[in-house]
Amino acid sequence: MGKPKALILPPQSRMDEVCSAECVSLLKEHFEPIWNEKGKDYTQEELAELLRTSQAEALLTSWGSPVMTEELLELAPKLRMIGHAAGTVKGRIPPTAFAKEIRIFSAAPRIAQSVAEYCLTVLLSSLRYMPTFDKQVKEGNWRIDSLKGRELAGQTIGIVSASSTARAFLKLLAPFNVNVLVYDPYLKDEAAAQLHVKKASLEEVMLCPIISIHAPKLPATYKMITKEMISSIPDKAILINSSRADVVDEEALIEELQKGRFFAALDVFTKEPLPADSPLTKLDNVLLSSHVAGATVEGHLALMQSVVEDMVRSMKQEKTMTEVTQAMWENMA
Repeated sequence: MGKPKALILPPQSRMDEVCSAECVSLLKEHFEPIWNEKGKDYTQEELAELLRTSQAEALLTSWGSPVMTEELLELAPKLRMIGHAAGTVKGRIPPTAFAKEIRIFSAAPRIAQSVAEYCLTVLLSSLRYMPTFDKQVKEGNWRIDSLKGRELAGQTIGIVSASSTARAFLKLLAPFNVNVLVYDPYLKDEAAAQLHVKKASLEEVMLCPIISIHAPKLPATYKMITKEMISSIPDKAILINSSRADVVDEEALIEELQKGRFFAALDVFTKEPLPADSPLTKLDNVLLSSHVAGATVEGHLALMQSVVEDMVRSMKQEKTMTEVTQAMWENMA
């Protein structure tokens, strides 16, 4: 029996970013790759023609690849696997793929690792007031005696949503022996025990001295962190948002941050790019970044390999790690 044909949608420029040399070898070993040699992303029409003629059993996509539609799936009767070398597959692959027994794989868990490192980076920097000290030294002020950094060890941290990113963050926090409260209506008691966290209400989490938001963008999560909850954030607290801005009442957050009561590290905003005249750009108690929490050289280069390895596991009927199931679909970002 021959190797399954795999249609690789990203052009070489994108492959250089998301596919390592090891990944290329893996593809050649287990598949019959059909590379994109056009030097650009395929159009919807070009993809339709490829699906008609290639008889592909596997499909690999990434940023820039055409969105799969129900009509396109109808053109690929042999298709059994789709691997997305990027984040969420919602809006990119129709859920009807499950009815066609097409298995879906997403590199989102690998991106979660990169985002988790971002969270730890900004948390430690914020606890030690690094942005403030950097600014002061550059302005000729050697030391602020009234400002003394804090340690992470033993702190209490509130986590909003036990997502894959939150779980990756928890692993990085483990050596610091922190106490963790998690709000997630879908987190079962057994899973909470395995994660060594305590389940809590959203209101309780927002009272923690450190809060990290990891909730997906869903109708149910829209502005679920209300003005009242934001006003309850303790003085000198640290708030991190690396998930989605729509989870928070951003206007209320800006209003509260302008009081200077607590510090925030924000990587996501309701309008991106963040307007130059945003009040957030004027605040010293806010650390801003441009939706780059998941963007690292190593992380991006591992994206396609993470899904290809899992596709190979599925072919061997082994347990998968990046597979998206129908049961997961409803609560995914």
